[in-house]
Amino acid sequence: MIPKIQLALDLLDGDKALAIAQAAAPYVDIIEAGTPLIKSVGIRIVTRLKNAHPDKIVLADTKTSDVGAFEANMAFSAGADIVTTQGITTLATIEAVQKEADRWGRRAEVDMTGVGDPVARSRECQAIGVSLVLYHRSVDEELSRGAAWDETAVHTVQDMCDLGLDVAIAGGVNPAILTLLRHVPLYTVIIGRSITAQPDPTVAASAIRQQINQNWSALPTT
Repeated sequence: MIPKIQLALDLLDGDKALAIAQAAAPYVDIIEAGTPLIKSVGIRIVTRLKNAHPDKIVLADTKTSDVGAFEANMAFSAGADIVTTQGITTLATIEAVQKEADRWGRRAEVDMTGVGDPVARSRECQAIGVSLVLYHRSVDEELSRGAAWDETAVHTVQDMCDLGLDVAIAGGVNPAILTLLRHVPLYTVIIGRSITAQPDPTVAASAIRQQINQNWSALPTT
């Protein structure tokens, strides 16, 4: 299975986000309205992205930590196909978001940033109906503590996949990291700065698409 590419638009300018999405769209599968973008310009950016790209999956990175059904309904009403909640919040909130996703016939993703044992938490989430989880390396930890992708991280991601869940990865993903993870059956690779911060997002997205296709084409289809 070749992973989907998710474009993370962690920007503050809605028009710039739309322009980058347009440039990268031929090479990505999921377009994410990032948390900073939603906070900066509002939930209607999700509607604008969905209207501009009706053929793409649009994810609203709400990172919901409470009032789960309320926030999930807000994002789904705006056109989101996937909403996110946090693994560090209560299982009650995670379940409320998942139930709302089920009601809409859409998906909820649980972000494991800050979770001490992502595998154990993924198992708990799976028990309440979650099917999509995110292993997310913190940008702040990368910048302040030098946190890096390593073999331990790779094994954790593999263990999450072994639960039978769809697993996404995010956090400073670049070509070297893609090579490190090439044997892991990922559902989604989330790319932000490696596309959005490049002089030509189209060229950057195309190169990443090519590498992912090459790295994962030998994996068995599931």
